[in-house]
Amino acid sequence: MTDPERKSLGRDWYKNSRLWQVFAPLMFGPERWAQTPSEVDAIISLLGLKGTERILDACCGVGRHALEFARRRFPVIGVDLNEDFIRAAEESAASEGLSVTFFVQDIREFHPPHPFDVILNLYTSFGYFESEEEDLRFLKRMRDCLAPSGVLLIETKGKEIAARDFKDSEWYEEEGMYVLARYEVEEDWTLLKNRWILITEDSRCDYTFSQRLYSAREVKELLRKAGFSEISVCGNLQKAPYDTKAETLVILAKAPPG
Repeated sequence: MTDPERKSLGRDWYKNSRLWQVFAPLMFGPERWAQTPSEVDAIISLLGLKGTERILDACCGVGRHALEFARRRFPVIGVDLNEDFIRAAEESAASEGLSVTFFVQDIREFHPPHPFDVILNLYTSFGYFESEEEDLRFLKRMRDCLAPSGVLLIETKGKEIAARDFKDSEWYEEEGMYVLARYEVEEDWTLLKNRWILITEDSRCDYTFSQRLYSAREVKELLRKAGFSEISVCGNLQKAPYDTKAETLVILAKAPPG
């Protein structure tokens, strides 16, 4: 086995390309890809999309959802900070002959070529930034990227769900890799500290980072501060209520009318 790789990452942990490189095979495995068409079906139904809406997939990763929307002929752009993820998304698009554009950029700095009718922020990619102020900055940028009355959809793990389902550790095996995850609550449920350990036949990687948690009420307040209106909350993409049985936290928010 090679020397163990262990890092405790700072508040800008999401910029660490090595973290994403190591864990991408687990985060974006075949099962995750297989779920994508049904997730897009649900988003289309939830938002009542007709097929012509201009879509931004914000923090798109390897482009799972952007690619699926492109297969359905939606005009779509994907943005992510990770260059490897965007390269993989572009290769997938090219292999299928899909019309979709990807950008490597910090989403807080993104200035689009045109306003969007819909912005998606999926797969718990909200709460990555260094502070609540930076999360607010992200939301304001998304508001400015939307057309009048355009819709922002955020899908993330709400603080309520994190508390309900909390485990201090879990482990599993997948494709010859062993994964151990350990969790700690920090700053009165403001942050969830994650320690991810991946063990293979010839390597061990150990990363620690903290992600900011928000309750439904806290996200709604932040969205109001960012200038959004008509904010609603669901417990999944099928519009179930956000209650004790909620699967995830889904927030819909509209940009101001023209």
